[in-house]
Amino acid sequence: MLPRIGSSKLVSTWIFLTLGVSIFAMLDGGWLFRWTALAPDRIWHGEIWRLGTWALLELGPLGLILTCASIYKFGGELAPRWGDRRLRRYAIQIILAGGIAAALCGLLSDTAWHSYRAGGWAVGDALIIAWARQYPTSTIQLYGLLVLNGRQLVGFTIGVTLLYAIATSPLLMAPELVACLGAAFYPRAWLAR
Repeated sequence: MLPRIGSSKLVSTWIFLTLGVSIFAMLDGGWLFRWTALAPDRIWHGEIWRLGTWALLELGPLGLILTCASIYKFGGELAPRWGDRRLRRYAIQIILAGGIAAALCGLLSDTAWHSYRAGGWAVGDALIIAWARQYPTSTIQLYGLLVLNGRQLVGFTIGVTLLYAIATSPLLMAPELVACLGAAFYPRAWLAR
């Protein structure tokens, strides 16, 4: 059963912020995106807020729907189990790690150096993998085609992200890859604090 909007203040706020920021960025001609997206060249020039703000952006309608659905479903089920404080700490650590990885990869490639990225994919991956690790024997049905348990869902999520990185650019997909690996290897002991 899915949680109601409002059952977790963090999840509700996260969804509304992501919706608000993303819709505004879609409508404003690119101004907000240029100031908040993950951009290695801008981070190295002192705009460090981008290490966190990129996670609230998603420019495509399908990506925005999937990001908000991930926050609602997976974040909504993790919040009662972990508490908002632990879920917030987890999300911040994973998002910052992805942002730092992108900034470092920007030093290796001119294309990565000048890329501007939104964070919906990384947010979704981090929450899916966290949920799958928390509920390893629970099952989820994807698009009416696949039924995966939590353990299988971790591998599936990493595999899809890795396949996309191979098809496009591992350096450009660094934030998403780091989010996946960070979530997959996130120490359980850190969640207990």
